[in-house]
Amino acid sequence: MPENKMEIIHLDIIQPCYNPLPDWEQSVWLHFNDVMKLLPGVTINLIIVNDGSRKNINPEAIQFLKDRVKHFQFISYEKNKGKGNALRTGVKASKGRVQIYTDIDFPYELIHIKEIYELLVNGADVVSGIRKENYYQTLSPMRWVASKMSQILNRLFLKLPFNDTQSGIKGINRKGRLIFLRTTIERYLADTEFLALAAKTRKLKLVPHEVSLREGIILSKMSFKTFMKELGNFIRVYSIVFKRKV
Repeated sequence: MPENKMEIIHLDIIQPCYNPLPDWEQSVWLHFNDVMKLLPGVTINLIIVNDGSRKNINPEAIQFLKDRVKHFQFISYEKNKGKGNALRTGVKASKGRVQIYTDIDFPYELIHIKEIYELLVNGADVVSGIRKENYYQTLSPMRWVASKMSQILNRLFLKLPFNDTQSGIKGINRKGRLIFLRTTIERYLADTEFLALAAKTRKLKLVPHEVSLREGIILSKMSFKTFMKELGNFIRVYSIVFKRKV
């Protein structure tokens, strides 16, 4: 960070969690510790929302993080409700002036968290990660189709200033937080709904920011059933955004 040029603002990092990989807590600590090194002097609160996991969530894992992360919140509920609901739960619980949400495995290069934080501190209301083209080379065929179709639908129907809405890393300030908490989609397309509502709110400063995956990240596959559900959710997003006053 430039010396003496940027205000130090409390940051909340929010991570939804569903059936994480074994030893996930050690991975979280490793990467969270690296983020703290990138933002010296910044108070960072880590909020993990357990979205009804059925495996690999246990008291020992939670205690491991409590013992190491000074500012830590763990929120859990029994029924799986979807990523959108988990994110809203985390955002609602957050108290910092700025929030960044990302997946439990910190899939993107950690430097992007620092960059997004700086953009928020310097006046952006919403910062949305935009994935580089080489990201799509790592996808399963179904996820590739879903990602590309999402971009086409965003361009044709939602009239967004950019087409990539599903990067899984975004930053918001208090203005952006108010819009995010108005979303209703329970699963993945909560991101799309949020950005469509944010773009419709012309007083918000919405900033795209290019991001890259960390080396070695393996993305999960998408089933045809999930693909069809998300297509239905896109129709819901379109209906919500263009019928609602923001």
